[in-house]
Amino acid sequence: MKDKIKYFIAGIFIGLSELLPGISGATVALMFGVYEKILNFLTKFKDFNFMVPLIFGMLLSIFAFSTLIDFLYKNYTSILNFLIALLMIGYGCFLLINTYLNENISKGKFFYVNIFCAVFIGFFLSGFYMDGLYRPDGPFIPSSLSLIIFGFFACSFLLFPGVSGSAFLLAAGVYPYIIGSISELNFEVLFPFAIGMLVAAVIMPRIINRAYDKYGKSILVFFGGLILAVGINYLL
Repeated sequence: MKDKIKYFIAGIFIGLSELLPGISGATVALMFGVYEKILNFLTKFKDFNFMVPLIFGMLLSIFAFSTLIDFLYKNYTSILNFLIALLMIGYGCFLLINTYLNENISKGKFFYVNIFCAVFIGFFLSGFYMDGLYRPDGPFIPSSLSLIIFGFFACSFLLFPGVSGSAFLLAAGVYPYIIGSISELNFEVLFPFAIGMLVAAVIMPRIINRAYDKYGKSILVFFGGLILAVGINYLL
């Protein structure tokens, strides 16, 4: 029973994080110690009892807080960004230090190359969605195919710690549109978006699991570097 409550609470915070541009749901999953369980479920379809309270918590959080987050983001953007940045920097440092001290990983040249690559990629991706490669000047109504593509990439980024799916939507210019559709329960928008997310949820965990199988806990160093870089870039 305690585990189910833990997974439900984790689901609430994962769902909430996906509404906030800048913080990744996968980062929160790592914090709660459920990230690898989610990957295993999505690739092997095991631990269904674990996923039910987690998914329920996520859905409850997304539909309950979408209107509030939309309001806060529009009116208190700087404060939210600052708090998100501090959280990500702190957890990125913790993940790097904890993995170095407590996990059986290579601590030679590969460790530092791993961090460098992660930080470089993190700065590149966060620079992309913070600078915004696409800024529509007028009302933007994406097609169903576009919504499927947006859903695919948003979910793909959701599964990588440090990379925010909602920040990708912000850069693409559709974040307000998607958040508004969630708060208004506009299923004409949400259905194709969900199809794209479902496709990514089937494909991406297998890719990440292969990386785990090949590199072991060293992948946590990469994730830590990603989270740290995105947090620093958000603070700058």
